[in-house]
Amino acid sequence: MLPLLRLPVAIACLIVGTAWAQTKALVIPAAPRYMEPVYLRISPGALTGSNGYGATASMAGNKITVQFYALPEIGQYDYDVELGRFPAGTYSVEVTGALTIAATQFTVSAATPPTSHPGNIPAVNYSDFWWRPEESGWGLAIQQGATNLLFAAWFVYDAMGKPVWYTLQPGQWVTANIYTTYRGPVYKTSGPYFGGAFDPSQVGEVLVGTGELSFRNSNSGTFRYTIDGVSGEKAITRMLIE
Repeated sequence: MLPLLRLPVAIACLIVGTAWAQTKALVIPAAPRYMEPVYLRISPGALTGSNGYGATASMAGNKITVQFYALPEIGQYDYDVELGRFPAGTYSVEVTGALTIAATQFTVSAATPPTSHPGNIPAVNYSDFWWRPEESGWGLAIQQGATNLLFAAWFVYDAMGKPVWYTLQPGQWVTANIYTTYRGPVYKTSGPYFGGAFDPSQVGEVLVGTGELSFRNSNSGTFRYTIDGVSGEKAITRMLIE
């Protein structure tokens, strides 16, 4: 039987310490805009590698501390952590494990201020799933980008009870005061069967009307529409998943 190879504790600690020292932290995007989602990509050292299995973030002032939980493993695996959305300013980030293993910083650019009254730049990000709890079965998916443009997809049913998709895009904010309002054209989208080979020639979108999203506050609003000659409105609220 071959003797077991046992590394001295000091050498083992040196190897692990060197691996931690090689750990890198990359902010994504590199230059975040006002209230844009910010992520941290942790790339463990390649000497021993690490398999991240969790992380927690805390913040004091403008310093963010990320506690990274990992086990040594052959190979190298990147691990992304969502830090959040931030107002304008410069923030430092420190990644810790058994010791401080990486540090970086990022600067969030200032927001574009409104130029007149009423303003047309919202102070809330409305990205979420929205619905009316009393009318389950349909919903509205809203994605708001860093420049505040919206893409909204309304998944609902037609007169025959078949599912249909409508998208509000590109649109623009027309007010941002007591009723923050976004207005734009609505398209009906069609495409190939998902279970077969994708055929781009079957993808199509047809302008079918207009839509308007008015928000009374950060959690409730109204969706007004004129689509295929049918006009109406729906009270909407964020879909909370607990």
